Amino acid sequence: MTATASAPRVTPTTSGIRVAQSMLLSGLISFNQIAEKASEADIVRWRSGPRQVFAITHPDYIEHVLRKHADRYMKSVEYQLVSTVLGRSLFTDDGETWQRHRTMLNPFFSRRQLNGMIDLMVDPIERYVADLDSHGDGFELEMVSDMTMLTLDVVGTALFGRELGSVAKTMGHAVTTGLRLGEVAARLTLVAAPPAWAVRLLGHTVHYAPLLPPPLDRAQFTMRAIDRMVDDVLESREADDESVDLLGMLLRARDQEGTLTTQRVRDEAVTFMIAGHETTANGMAWMWYLLALNGWARERMLEEVDTVLGGRTPTAKDVPLLPWTSACFQEALRYFSPIWVVPRTAIVEDEIDGHRIPKGSTVLVPVNAVHHDPRFWDDPQRFDPTRFLPEHARDHHRFAYLPFGAGQRICIGRTFALMEATLIAAMMSQRFAFEAVPGHPVEPEATLTLRPRRGVRMIARRRP
Repeated sequence: MTATASAPRVTPTTSGIRVAQSMLLSGLISFNQIAEKASEADIVRWRSGPRQVFAITHPDYIEHVLRKHADRYMKSVEYQLVSTVLGRSLFTDDGETWQRHRTMLNPFFSRRQLNGMIDLMVDPIERYVADLDSHGDGFELEMVSDMTMLTLDVVGTALFGRELGSVAKTMGHAVTTGLRLGEVAARLTLVAAPPAWAVRLLGHTVHYAPLLPPPLDRAQFTMRAIDRMVDDVLESREADDESVDLLGMLLRARDQEGTLTTQRVRDEAVTFMIAGHETTANGMAWMWYLLALNGWARERMLEEVDTVLGGRTPTAKDVPLLPWTSACFQEALRYFSPIWVVPRTAIVEDEIDGHRIPKGSTVLVPVNAVHHDPRFWDDPQRFDPTRFLPEHARDHHRFAYLPFGAGQRICIGRTFALMEATLIAAMMSQRFAFEAVPGHPVEPEATLTLRPRRGVRMIARRRP
């Protein structure tokens, strides 16, 4: 299934002015200059203000940065912006504190632990499918907005439990506003390349200043609204240590140094809710669109769902019995990866295959360029879930597939996301098959995540 890997190619330099202008005017969508050069070389370099930037596209180089010499790199300055909203979590943390908390939380995200939350995940999906059912047959829906609200409901219920799962839905507007403001801030950061201390100062100002001009006042309102809602949940739950939801697990987490602080529990919960639902929602929307374009793959998924479930509600034991359904989602993540770039900052001078990487420079992994490189994927423009069936698990270079990152910092919620997506796909497919609305343009837009620019409009056909 994997194209023959070739040796890394030499590096050219591209114009930092053109890249910066494209990013500023077109949002984060472009990377066109990089993509063009990436087809010619495995390291592309340019300047963004005072910062030197390298884009790497060979899996060996990516493994160098994300695994073999991960201690030479840290999260880039863009994550400082994210941490102003999400706080200090596994997503934004670095160094010894990250290592300690990752070790503490790893057991809670194992498949065995997550199997105990299947019922929590299934409940909101059942409600959503019942709502679709009430619309009859042949109705239109917009998949990005529907999957966003559904995944927020699923994550919220898994995080806070049935009684408080609605808290996440209540936060929906604040969460969306925060993500869009973060997109604008990240765009400006990539172009202006401010020092990390300036970004931290901005975050502190947005949190604590009594009066701010637009749009900073909106950012402040958003952060405070999220803080209030999560704090209310924490106050009601700290005495409860028996819950099977993720919040209960966070409150019970302990190592030789003690438990998580209340602030850390808050930060991890907010991160899981905000970052977890956005990427899965976009991945699901892309999956429905790609299945509509590839009827053979959709029909095979419907047949698998009917054979395994026979119309009943899935359980934890059913998830491994739906490999094609899971593979459809994983292939959609390859084809249109919601995590479209992985940035790192070199904290010491380094060398990658003879190329000097100065201390302080930024290293970017343009994920979709790697996912569509014919050296590592046979016919990469073809949608083919077969690539991700269990028997082909080792067919591709493990650093050529990066929808959850890679190396020691691979997303801790990866297993949760795959289980959630498989359950959603299976339960929706029990009742409906989805077709693309003719003539509706669907194209990727790279904001904080890679999402469909004008949404994905679908027609729901009731299955007999």
